[in-house]
Amino acid sequence: MNLSNRLLFKQIVLAVCLLVRVHAADYTDAYTHVPGQCILQNSCGSSLPCAQNTSDPITPDEDHIALLNTACPMYATEESVCCAKDQLQDFIKQLDVVKNIIGGCEACYWDFQAIECAFFCDINQHQFIQITNATLNATDSKTTVFGVRYFITRDAAKRIYNACKNVRDSISGGIGIVYVCGSADCDQDTFYLKLGDNAYTQLKIEFVIADTSTVDYVKPYTDKDIYDCQDTVNGKTCNCLDCEEKICPIIVEEDTTVNWHYTLPIGLALCLVWMVVVLVLTFRHKSKRASNNTDTIEIKSVGAGGLDNKAAELNSPVSIHETSNGQNDNRTSPSNGTSPTRPNNVPLSPSLSVASTISPLPNSPSEYENKSLITRKDPLHQFWLRLGPRIGEAWSNIVYDYWYLVLLACFILTALCCGGWYNFRITTDPVELWTSEDSVSRMQKIDYDSQFGTTYRTCQLVVKEKSPSTFGVNSKIVNGVFNPEFLKQVYDMMVEIESLNVGDVTYSDLCYKPLGEFNKTHPKEDCATLSVFQWLDNDRSLLDNPAEYIKRMELCAEATALPECLASFRGPSATNIVLGGYDAVKLNYMDSTTLPVTFALDGSAAKLDDILKWETAMKEYLLEQIGRRPDLKIAFSTDRALEDEIDRASHADIFTIVLSYILMFVYVGVTLGDMDCSVKGCLLNSKALLGVGGVVIVLVSVVSALGATSYAGLPTTLIVIEVIPFLILAVGVDNVYIMVQGIQRIICEKIEREETLNSSAIRGMLSSMMRDVFPSMILSSLCQMVAFALGSLSFMPSVQNFAYNATIALLMNFILQTSVFLILIRVDLLRQLSGRLDILCCMKAKLNKPDRGPVKWFIEEFWARYLLLNKWIPAFILIFFGCFTIGNVMLIPDLKLGLEPTMALPSDSYLLDYYHIAYTDYRIGPGVSFVFKSRDGTPLDVYEDNTYGELISNQNSLLKTIRKYGESPSYQYIIGEGSSFIKYFSDSWLDSEPCCWNDGDEFCPSIKDRSGCSVCPQTNITTDTKYQYLQWFISDIPRTDGSGCSKGGAVSYANSAKFSPSNRSVLSGRFTSSHGVLATSHSFITARQQALLIAEEVNSNSMVIQVYAYSSFYPYYEQYDTIVRECAVNLAVTIVATFLVALVMLGFQVYAALCVMLSVTMCAADMLGSMVYLNIPLNAISLVNLLLSVGIAVEFSANIVQAYTTSKEVGRTNKARHALRKTGPAIVSGIAMTNFVGVIVLAAAKSQLFVVFYFRMFFTINVLCVAHTIIFLPAFLAFLGD
Repeated sequence: MNLSNRLLFKQIVLAVCLLVRVHAADYTDAYTHVPGQCILQNSCGSSLPCAQNTSDPITPDEDHIALLNTACPMYATEESVCCAKDQLQDFIKQLDVVKNIIGGCEACYWDFQAIECAFFCDINQHQFIQITNATLNATDSKTTVFGVRYFITRDAAKRIYNACKNVRDSISGGIGIVYVCGSADCDQDTFYLKLGDNAYTQLKIEFVIADTSTVDYVKPYTDKDIYDCQDTVNGKTCNCLDCEEKICPIIVEEDTTVNWHYTLPIGLALCLVWMVVVLVLTFRHKSKRASNNTDTIEIKSVGAGGLDNKAAELNSPVSIHETSNGQNDNRTSPSNGTSPTRPNNVPLSPSLSVASTISPLPNSPSEYENKSLITRKDPLHQFWLRLGPRIGEAWSNIVYDYWYLVLLACFILTALCCGGWYNFRITTDPVELWTSEDSVSRMQKIDYDSQFGTTYRTCQLVVKEKSPSTFGVNSKIVNGVFNPEFLKQVYDMMVEIESLNVGDVTYSDLCYKPLGEFNKTHPKEDCATLSVFQWLDNDRSLLDNPAEYIKRMELCAEATALPECLASFRGPSATNIVLGGYDAVKLNYMDSTTLPVTFALDGSAAKLDDILKWETAMKEYLLEQIGRRPDLKIAFSTDRALEDEIDRASHADIFTIVLSYILMFVYVGVTLGDMDCSVKGCLLNSKALLGVGGVVIVLVSVVSALGATSYAGLPTTLIVIEVIPFLILAVGVDNVYIMVQGIQRIICEKIEREETLNSSAIRGMLSSMMRDVFPSMILSSLCQMVAFALGSLSFMPSVQNFAYNATIALLMNFILQTSVFLILIRVDLLRQLSGRLDILCCMKAKLNKPDRGPVKWFIEEFWARYLLLNKWIPAFILIFFGCFTIGNVMLIPDLKLGLEPTMALPSDSYLLDYYHIAYTDYRIGPGVSFVFKSRDGTPLDVYEDNTYGELISNQNSLLKTIRKYGESPSYQYIIGEGSSFIKYFSDSWLDSEPCCWNDGDEFCPSIKDRSGCSVCPQTNITTDTKYQYLQWFISDIPRTDGSGCSKGGAVSYANSAKFSPSNRSVLSGRFTSSHGVLATSHSFITARQQALLIAEEVNSNSMVIQVYAYSSFYPYYEQYDTIVRECAVNLAVTIVATFLVALVMLGFQVYAALCVMLSVTMCAADMLGSMVYLNIPLNAISLVNLLLSVGIAVEFSANIVQAYTTSKEVGRTNKARHALRKTGPAIVSGIAMTNFVGVIVLAAAKSQLFVVFYFRMFFTINVLCVAHTIIFLPAFLAFLGD
């Protein structure tokens, strides 16, 4: 038998050929055509009709009418027909086979019934049927018909073909009529020709397509009972994907895109309103200042006491003395009005040196400017103002006096925390990272794995031509991937990969075998390796005959369920899996540009170690082949590849990360001290060793936090390891700078006053420093700790883990800084006051007043002065920052969600090529299962009417809902009609005579000898018997030689149902479908949401079953269901917590606390908006970074506001200037510059993850926080201090 005949699907062709058979035979007008008389009636054996000259029609009885309603409903109401009962019964069996092919389109199915029923039932068959070949059987005197001519009008022929030409079969998804044509080239002429041109039937029918309604005396069959594919038949319509004329239903999907037509005008309007408000307030302030400046201020005394008296009249409790280095010497005047002690070389301000009558200076406060809610003097406020400094002073004295006990206590506390490292572990499991233990997806994954098991792992080889070419064969031009030389190279690589061994373990030992325990005869052939070579029986020799293998590939691409096209493991090699790069709409498979080869490996844990080694061997082999085959573009992936490459990227960037931290450490050590012109003076005032001590404290805090959380069994994530040190270093170094600059300021003041500096003064100096800086330190640290502690309320384990570690690390950092670091400052003061150099402690130098560093000089002498020079500058700053924040808030709805897999890969990863090809060339995505079980937890009787209806037959059934969403263009990520083991068993396997055979209660499998077996009873079977048949179907291995049943469910449905112990009901089952190509995080998120909508719709209409959708990636993307709410709640909670803590720590000054909250909120909002135009998506990593931005913003703004509230300057502008001079240098030098030094290095990281989420995002966070702190917040306090 030649190749074309071997490729015919015998059973299906027998069914279809029973409808119409076309054969060019000699015409013989041997029979009389009498109106109202049948010329074909009954059966003469082998599906051949008997010829009759003048046979009377049959008047159907009730049983006959019932058969007609099933087989030929268009003739059920006729008074007489030509078809006998036995013909109808045979026809019904064959229709079940045809229904699997074209049943998806009711109109097509009806049309086939119509022309077949007209052939042997219509009493006017003599008008369009002519017998051309018949033989008289001498034994029974019956005339057997071997050839007929079937006349049909051109319009009817065209409508039938058009109704069916795009219909896909429910088995493989291929074009149904390809099974008839035996070739992918199935136009109308070929279709009608091949209906009868085959070797499986003796009946030959020549189809004569007539242009008129009458040919000679013959009246061709017309289209009176023919429907077009878009028509509704019996209340059912054709699948819109199978009908060109039908528009697929559009299920309205919620539009989540930002409508800039509305948001842009809203944003501009808000900016305009804000601008008007600021300008109105500016003019109001200026007019009030002008009215208050009409009077002059008379200073009658040169002495300080007179000045203090006048200050008292101006509601100012202090006199301000400006030191020679620009520092404010805030000393309260004695109550008796005498002048405080003042060095002789520090003169009074010129404006106060003579008794005269003068006008206020431009920088002098007006009466209006003095009215500030922030500086109210009620008893509660005074209590809190005194409490913080007193605690700081008392604690400093305790540390100084009992330093050895403090060190011992800190050592014990640190050791206890670090003891948890015995239980330390790092997790990279996405399920453990992104889903909580009680999350829906996680529970569904556990249920799914327990019910159906983890089936397999996949490794994939993808090969393309580097230089695309074409190949001519069979008078066609196909793409170069079908060139025999190209195919041979791919085949050889496939075979060599299958030959890879790990010790004594072979690929055959590790591969996934769908037949499992059902078949032990051909273990290697049972491996589920999917490739186009399965269509060629994995026979390399066929590649030597391009004409034949191209023809076969064309056929199998369209009809993968043909027995000869089935893979060695008895399952189909789906076209959209083994070919890629073809047009997804036109489905021109021979235009494919990519050949994927998929290796499926066993998913059991027992073989995992060997499988991991085999995957490594495959990777090494293919990396070698990339260099050896320069004409091929080779890409590949293994199940462990992504995790391996992420791990490699992490190791590759270790140097970059370490360098980043080293540079920050060096910067802290170099810039912590003050500048000096001489080398010795510079080393004397240097704080390098002290800076190293501060950095070590930061590291100890991080290590202690990791140990403390390990006690509780919490796994550590890479996010924690990468972000926590950065966070603690950022906020911790700020406190280090504040403390060191505080002590340096005291030293400068003592030098100016020519006081003696020796070891006996250290206790008082430390007390004064802690009295000054402790309130701001505890304010910022407590705000951050409370904010991060509340961040642990998140449902995402990775965010919870970060929050726990951040809170503990901040607490430890505060404890160690206010104790151990204070002791280190004491030691460093002893060194400095004794004249010993830093680092080179054996050398000495004279202690002189150091120069200010460039940052300190810039902030104090330039920035603080000119930023607040007049009211217009703050007004402009407020307008700019307000509009900037409004614009960013308008952008927030357009913030993308997700984390692209390629971001986590190193720039030289081999997976980048694989993902690119997969995204552009693949035509199918991951599979999706719709798991069903009963609502009340009891076993399901799937054949009970209500249950069967909700699963299969009702309009809102699970299967039809999957189909409806699969048809909708709006839901492009759900494809396919859904595969149901119940429907396939009932419609295909059970009613096919060669499939179900038994020997009593024992099943006779299709692939074994059935001697002594009989066909399973098909009528009057009980529910128990159906369940027995169902289990036989699931264990039946399909045949591939065309001689038996090829519909067994052992390959496709082996794990589709979990039966009850009685085997008479189903505990749970699953229907399967597929997602479309998922190329981005957005597509994964949307695909999951679309599948969940299907389950939700079924559940809303169901009273019996409960359904959930599951795919392997669902647990990882569940976080995006709530991440927007998580982000909003976390930021809101942390910001509100910051406000409450600030409110308490600032002496219940509501306005001051609101200033802190405003600055933090604006930083967070600006960061969210910046993520849009910086292309930073929202995910767990960026959420952690957003919480980090809140912490840094709190550190910045709390210090400024606290300095403002405690300032003894007069007037908002002077208070804001003083706050900026006092804390600005520490903020810029401490946090900002330290972070910038470390972050810039991360731009050189190989992983896009570091570049995007650590360099790009950290850099932006620093810029925004610094800008809001040293530009916006001082301007706001000066402008709206009241």
